[in-house]
Order: sequence, then C-alpha cells, then structure tokens
Amino acid sequence: MPTVSLNVTYTKKLSEINKLQNYVLNSSSLSAKYQHFISEVVMLRLFSVLETSISECAFKLACGANYRSGVSPILLHNCRSMVDAHSNMLTMGRRRPAIYLKWTRADFIEYSIKNVLDTRDSFYRNISYHSLLIDEMRVVRNHIAHGTSSTRLDYYRVLTRLYGGNPRLMMGAFLTSKTRHTNPNIMRYIQVSKIIINDITAG
Repeated sequence: MPTVSLNVTYTKKLSEINKLQNYVLNSSSLSAKYQHFISEVVMLRLFSVLETSISECAFKLACGANYRSGVSPILLHNCRSMVDAHSNMLTMGRRRPAIYLKWTRADFIEYSIKNVLDTRDSFYRNISYHSLLIDEMRVVRNHIAHGTSSTRLDYYRVLTRLYGGNPRLMMGAFLTSKTRHTNPNIMRYIQVSKIIINDITAG
C-alpha cells in the first residue's frame, strides 16, 4: 500500500479553501474598499493553494498513490518518495535538468511531469480540461502580485474575453462586483478551485 494518500491532499486543501470562502462571505457587510482588499488577498492565497494541490497530487501519484476512486495512475517511472519524484521530474529524460518545476499553466505542468507521469492519464487530462480557468486565475493572481505593464495587458485580455469590448475594471471590483453576474468572480474562482482539486484527485 502506498504511504501517501490523495484523500489527505483533497481534505486538507478543501479545508483551506473553505476558510478563504468564509473570509469573503464575512466581509460582505464591509465597505467596498475593504471587500476589494480582502478579495485580493484571498485570491493570492487561493491560487497558491491550487498550485500546491496540483504539485502535491503529481508527486504523490508518482510515488504510486491511488486516486480517491481507487484507480491506479499510469506511471512512466515509479518514484520512492515525494522528494525522489521531485528529483526525477527535474532530471528524467532531459538532456539538461530543469532548473525548477512549474505548476501554474497546463503546458508548464505537462513539461514538469511528462517523463514520470503519463500525460494520457486522468491527472493531466483533467489539468488540460481546466486549463483555460487555471490560466485565467494565474493571470489575475499575477496582476495582483506584481502589477506590471505586462501583467496588466494579460489582465485586460481576460476582461475582454469575459465581457467583450474594452472594459477597464479595477481588480477589487472585478473580483467582488455582482453587476454583471450574481456570483462574483472571487466566489467563482473558489468554486472552480474546489472542482479542479476534486477532479485531479478523484481519478
């Protein structure tokens, strides 16, 4: 039996996300500027939870952990531990070792796992299925964290794709506003993160 479990990852990460959701819900009676601030902080933490969920799931699968459904993953190389999985993903099948692994975009994830986990397996198929939403969240997170001209351009592209035209919403309003949809974007991202974590751990 594997000593690592995706059930543990799933339970722990959903608990963390539920706490973030409570922060958003409990801020609803505050003035807009405080709701904006809280939603941006929550978004930073939320994407971090999603990113670590993806990497932790990949490492555990590489060690032989079953999906929560009991199904075994398709492995190209069986690793002894999560540290070994990390090391093999950096070096296995590469002419030059990767400097680091990245988990914030579907193509980055594919590059990280491709010589250890079969990309035809359920894990990467679910990553690929949710790739547009993962990238949207990455763009939003990056603009909150860095606020550069390049992150702003990526953020405006997200706004155009979601709303059409040439909208220029400030980030806090983008996350909390119910003008266009009754479900604000910060709650949508919370719900989406739960779905992604469920899917990549379920098998």
